[in-house]
Amino acid sequence: MKKIHLDGYKKFKKEYFKDNKKLFDELALGQNPHSMIITCSDSRVSPVKILSGTPGELFIARNIGNIVPPYDRTKGATQSAIEYAVNVLKVESLIVLGHSACGACSHLYHEKTEDEEHVELSHVDEWLTLAYPAKHEALLECMHNPEKNRAEITEKNNIQLSIQRLMTYPYVVEALENKTMEIHGWWYNVGTGDLEAYDYTTKTFKKISSE
Repeated sequence: MKKIHLDGYKKFKKEYFKDNKKLFDELALGQNPHSMIITCSDSRVSPVKILSGTPGELFIARNIGNIVPPYDRTKGATQSAIEYAVNVLKVESLIVLGHSACGACSHLYHEKTEDEEHVELSHVDEWLTLAYPAKHEALLECMHNPEKNRAEITEKNNIQLSIQRLMTYPYVVEALENKTMEIHGWWYNVGTGDLEAYDYTTKTFKKISSE
């Protein structure tokens, strides 16, 4: 086990946990998060850190590519997390958080080389078929505009696609109709720390002020 893991735990227990013992006593009795975030498994994306959150505030579901699959009654960890967040935890916000330099979106355009033939990625390839519409829209947009950032467009299209897929979940639609929950799409720039939010009126992403 890497030393950073053990040292990090010791620091957490001696400092953060000790300083916030009352909070953890409350959390030991149950959780009441105000928001659910569906984000990428990428190690560079830390929603709690980005939002300066505390334990218990955010219900987080991660998968490769921050993808929301279509509604299906019978299978899926992501579907189960959404169902629990909306129907049991009654979250007020459901946020799809994508990011720059996304390996999942990049993989959509990747062609295996001979040296990579032995690398087993069948599950990844199958999962990412869910993001093909985001790729196809990006290809069309960039077809006569080669100066456009195809990677960023794909990442943002993928966020919009996941939002659209959320509308296939009946309890999500019901929560929106009852105005008990909102849906947001955010794109995080890993290199600059900027956060952009999808604007439903203009159909574009706009930078969120950090001031």
